[in-house]
Amino acid sequence: MNSKKRILYLDMAKGVGIVLMIAGHLIGALQSIDYKPYFPPSYQFISSFHMPLFFVISGILLWVTKEEERELRQVVRRKAKTLLVPYAAFSVIYFVMNIFTCVFFPEILTFPELGRFFIYSITFRGVSVLWFLPALFLGEVIFLYWRRRMGDGRLDLVILAVGLVLFFFSPVFGWEGWETNPVLMTAGALLQTAARGFLACIFLLAGYRSAGLLQKREKQSFPGLLLGAALLACAGFLCFCNGSVDFNYMVFDHFILYVVCACCGSFGVILICKNVGRSRLLLFYGTNSLIIMATHMEFKVMLHTIQVSYWLNHFVTRAKEWVLYATMAVCITVLEAGIVFLFNRYFYFLIGRKKPERSQRRKQNNDLPQKEERAV
Repeated sequence: MNSKKRILYLDMAKGVGIVLMIAGHLIGALQSIDYKPYFPPSYQFISSFHMPLFFVISGILLWVTKEEERELRQVVRRKAKTLLVPYAAFSVIYFVMNIFTCVFFPEILTFPELGRFFIYSITFRGVSVLWFLPALFLGEVIFLYWRRRMGDGRLDLVILAVGLVLFFFSPVFGWEGWETNPVLMTAGALLQTAARGFLACIFLLAGYRSAGLLQKREKQSFPGLLLGAALLACAGFLCFCNGSVDFNYMVFDHFILYVVCACCGSFGVILICKNVGRSRLLLFYGTNSLIIMATHMEFKVMLHTIQVSYWLNHFVTRAKEWVLYATMAVCITVLEAGIVFLFNRYFYFLIGRKKPERSQRRKQNNDLPQKEERAV
């Protein structure tokens, strides 16, 4: 397969991941407004695999694009452009927006909290959802470096051993003492940044090892769809056996259950997307996942969506709950479509891209070949 051609079912899987991310954040916001008993189990299911899904997809793409055969320095430079440049750009944007909030709305955000956000940004711990970008960058660099230095068997053992070490030391990441002074805060942030990168290697390995099987059969199949549904159902069962987890804060509960559940959910989504028809909506979310991830919260898209949706819901007489959620889905999609257009057309340099020619933009809209696959 041509490594420069987008793999549509992986884009759709990324789209599912972004939709789940937004749904999880919406659930967190709605619980304080209009609590529903199905919110906690829904959030628990979503958080059990929606972030590992992106790392698994990245592992598949590392195999497809044969990154290990390229010069490591060249790979690191390119990954830095596509992951760390957007991280730096959005970190600056967030910081400027937070200064505005501190000055005009001090009851929402104080300057000491702004100082904490600054430390998080410069240590690559990340503010809000931005933690994912340095975690993916560090994970891919570590994985590719180890892949060059070790055989297959040793690589698997080393990465699994690292996972066990992270499990035993996971209580350290939640130590409240990290927040007592700037020095400890910086040390804790650096430790968590490194730990996320090593944890990412486990899911990169899972995607890398499975890529050959996934790419072997390109045609859609009903058994493949059933297997995907079964794996997703298995993830649903395991997540309630394990409990609440969070990749960002390195909360695993039972580590082995967490990894197995995350892999089941991730491959369940990938297999379902591979064996169903093409969805232009999911492709939109998937191909623009970096922009949507970085803007749906801090650009107040979600906040305005909730406000508008509840206002419109006052005029609905039937099926108010279903209409409310449908309105939110439409509002977020419309608002994000506008933001995506602006970034792709005018602020492409902030997301590590070159200025697209008109013909290239048409190709992007039609999901035709592009220069490089992206994990986000």
